[in-house]
Amino acid sequence: MIHITVMNNKILLIILASLISLNLKAQIKSRVFHKISILGFNLCETTINDLQKHDNNFKEIIIEEMDLARGCFGQDSRFTAGKGIYSENYPGVVFQKAQDSEYISKIRLTKNFSGNLPDGRFINLKNMVLKNVFEMYPSFKKNWYSRGCSEYWGFSNDTVSFYVKIDPNKKPQFPINEAYYLNKPVEGIDLVMSCYRNSKEDEEYISSVLVSEPVYFVDSIRITKADLVKYEPSQIATLTVYKNKSSTDILGSEGINGAIYIETKNLAKKRYWRYFKSKSKGYSKLVLQPGMEKDIAYILNGKVLQDNFEGDLSTINNTNLISIQVLDKRKLMNNFRIFDKEWGILVKSKPTPDKTLR
Repeated sequence: MIHITVMNNKILLIILASLISLNLKAQIKSRVFHKISILGFNLCETTINDLQKHDNNFKEIIIEEMDLARGCFGQDSRFTAGKGIYSENYPGVVFQKAQDSEYISKIRLTKNFSGNLPDGRFINLKNMVLKNVFEMYPSFKKNWYSRGCSEYWGFSNDTVSFYVKIDPNKKPQFPINEAYYLNKPVEGIDLVMSCYRNSKEDEEYISSVLVSEPVYFVDSIRITKADLVKYEPSQIATLTVYKNKSSTDILGSEGINGAIYIETKNLAKKRYWRYFKSKSKGYSKLVLQPGMEKDIAYILNGKVLQDNFEGDLSTINNTNLISIQVLDKRKLMNNFRIFDKEWGILVKSKPTPDKTLR
């Protein structure tokens, strides 16, 4: 994922050009022909019917989605969420089908699972804790993530995702007290794959997808490429480019050519206004509505923001905020040599890992 704060009128063309330059054919082939297997059942090759023919004890069950908790916005188009089939003859393994076919596209491993992961590593999930995951996959130590409404920390690569329950009583939650969770149990493991096409259609699909476009969103509303001409670059606050696994995780097979999320300045203003208001009573009294900032100067990490700053402020959240302070006119003049504003909002934040072009 690449996050861009828009600072000039050429940035949109730069981003679109970067997507066109992707080596899509290599990416697609690696996905189409990669096999993920548990107990001899291959994702996107085994169907629900195959399982039921193999064992007539399979029954449909309800399953908790650890990365798509109730109330989360959106769904994962790669699989049918919340439903699976299970047989006591395969303890700890729940199979879930794709949304648009009968192929198994997701396998959930539960506490009763004991066996080999697709890469051959043996685990006993009943006794597994987070530090065991880090021992097997050291790169996961830097990959903590959680959806805003999920109750779990996730740790993933392109094959497997491990989940550990978030302790809601651990305050503050940010920065994450990583040592606290090292001996917490792994609650479940997901193996997911997008079932793009049957193998006999692979080459035809590869050829067709190479001429396809990325998926575009403006303020979370899906649009076509033709709709982009309705927006002037001066209206745009940020562009976030999702490529490879990050785009297919969001959109499934539709995201194979990437996804571009565009946020306008109007929405960005609403985002940081709501957040700052929740964190500072002084701010909420000064700025009564989004955009009512005529007499206010923003200072971010010591830098006075002049133009096109909406994208910078909209990325401030609980993971990177350090403090918000309201400055009066005297402090604005003495500390920052600002004479044409009545108030200042001094924001301090941690650096973000996103790549920002200015």
